[in-house]
Amino acid sequence: MNSSGAESVAAQHPSYSVDRRAGDLLVGAVCSLLPQPRGITPMLDNVKVLDITQVISGSFASMTLADMGAEVVKIERPRGGDVSRHNPPYVGDFSSYFISVNRNKKSVSLDLKSEDGRSLFLDLSEKADVIVENFTPGTMEKLGIDYETVAERNPAIVYCSITGFGQDGPYAGYPALDIIAQAMSGNMSITGPVESQPYRSGIPVADIAGSMYAVQGILGALYQRARSGEGQHLDVSMLDSIISWLTVRAGSSFATGEPYPRMGNKLEEFVPYGVFETSDSYLAVVVVQDHHWAKLCEAIGRPELAEDERFRTADQRRANRDELEALLERELSEKSTDEWFDEMAAAGVPAGPIYDTKEVWEDEHVRARGVRSDIDVGDRQFPVIDHPINSTAGDLGHPEGVPRVGENSRSALAEMGYSRTEIEALIERGVVGTPETSHPDR
Repeated sequence: MNSSGAESVAAQHPSYSVDRRAGDLLVGAVCSLLPQPRGITPMLDNVKVLDITQVISGSFASMTLADMGAEVVKIERPRGGDVSRHNPPYVGDFSSYFISVNRNKKSVSLDLKSEDGRSLFLDLSEKADVIVENFTPGTMEKLGIDYETVAERNPAIVYCSITGFGQDGPYAGYPALDIIAQAMSGNMSITGPVESQPYRSGIPVADIAGSMYAVQGILGALYQRARSGEGQHLDVSMLDSIISWLTVRAGSSFATGEPYPRMGNKLEEFVPYGVFETSDSYLAVVVVQDHHWAKLCEAIGRPELAEDERFRTADQRRANRDELEALLERELSEKSTDEWFDEMAAAGVPAGPIYDTKEVWEDEHVRARGVRSDIDVGDRQFPVIDHPINSTAGDLGHPEGVPRVGENSRSALAEMGYSRTEIEALIERGVVGTPETSHPDR
């Protein structure tokens, strides 16, 4: 933060602590450039996040911030909490769906439709650095907790809104879930078998894309705030986000004026490229450059094919796609997937087995990378996917458990200065929720 920006904000808003908010971030940014011992404080230590999200989009973003060390407080409805708490299958009293995107968080349960609930949220927002929400545009304004209202009390707030279509444009108010964004982005048009209806991705890529861009925007806004002292409103659209992932597929259409074709597991540019049946399952094989083709020919024991005029160059392989693929299918059917995986790796050919969502965790490399961790869920341990970034400064932190609805309501209000009598009165009136008062319906 430059001194003039800091002094200006501090003068207009005495409650804003330059030293605590911007100063800590600036010092942290500078210190991050210096050699550090392993086991330093988390990347986002001292960053406080209010999470007003449900389901995946937004919840994945705030969980990523929590994994990086931020203190994330999830704001939930007094009765039932986040709707994704009620999606099966269950692990004890917890939804595995909810667990997967809500670890490392606290839970404060507020009735934001009540004046007192709104007031409590605004009090919490004064001490927050980031707010993440994923409601339809206009919802936060109706509740009186939109960016403009919050920024009047905390001008340094980084307020991130994640929606299907964004905060403006003809479709801004339309409802949109992951499959809608996938459909309208062009992604589904190029996914699935050639002679079939378009397929969605098996994972919620639009939800995840929106969340990932939200995290990027939040980190950039925090860095900018450390220099300027000013917060901002981030408008993240799931549709915009997944459209940006078209990259080279869009580039093809820009160049040719034609839609990129749907080719199942194949690819127009490269041959062979796709999934081939082995003696016991399937193997993904990719040849991008001519030297990959020569290595593949060696691996299958047919080195003469590297100089075969039908297949020697990328153009020739494309022209003779059907003949090449039929030949390769015959060769690969002679051995198991594991055998071919080892032989392809030894030859330097890009190839890999097709795992299901259970088999992936049995792979020795995945185990060695430590992608999976266990967290406390009620009275048991449950696996989760760990944050994928590794750092020379040490681990980001071991994933912690997931909260019950309103598990941290009492402690959060006590930190704000409310007495025990006042807190219990708010709970009695239904303004504040706790695990005892949630009563989720399944």
